[in-house]
Amino acid sequence: MASRSSAQRPNGATQGKICQFKLVLLGESAVGKSSLVLRFVKGQFHEYQESTIGAAFLTQTVCLDDTTVKFEIWDTAGQERYHSLAPMYYRGAQAAIVVYDITNQDTFGRAKNWVKELQKQASPSIVIALAGNKADLASKRMVDLEEAQAYADEHGLLFMETSAKTAMNVNDIFLAIAQKLPKTDQAASGSDAAKGRRLVEGADSAQRGPSSCCK
Repeated sequence: MASRSSAQRPNGATQGKICQFKLVLLGESAVGKSSLVLRFVKGQFHEYQESTIGAAFLTQTVCLDDTTVKFEIWDTAGQERYHSLAPMYYRGAQAAIVVYDITNQDTFGRAKNWVKELQKQASPSIVIALAGNKADLASKRMVDLEEAQAYADEHGLLFMETSAKTAMNVNDIFLAIAQKLPKTDQAASGSDAAKGRRLVEGADSAQRGPSSCCK
């Protein structure tokens, strides 16, 4: 992850700007959304991850050279029966990661539907990243890297293939989002509603501890 911010301003004062952003993960069930979040927040991976019920809330920070970015992360359930709840979580979000499984073509099609929904109903300025997860299973690949990259380029998305299991590109995709988000005074004020709070609706997030910057 990026180095800890310790830059000095010309007058000797330490740069200490903090920006807070709401980020939502969307995608079909079992593509690895919760695993990506767990790897990013705690550096852990569980081979058998229980399905999220409704959504789980976590926080983690990314340190850029001049700014600390705090992500308020909503990890949403992928089951179709929870689809109607999705707007509750992406409404007001400044960023979204749409996840698919590179070994399952259907999940890529579902990811395209999520992108379309976000571009139609979410904030016009939302930063959308497309994550092709389970890159460690490349021998079972069903979605070509070139196909996904071309789709991302066409729709103005950040794109990386990731592996929650090996940690490949997990920190990188969150860092790329952090770098693309506007660091305005409004963003720096953050969202008071979720500060210092953990909302646990999914069993996977029951024991997660406080996040740390640039660990």
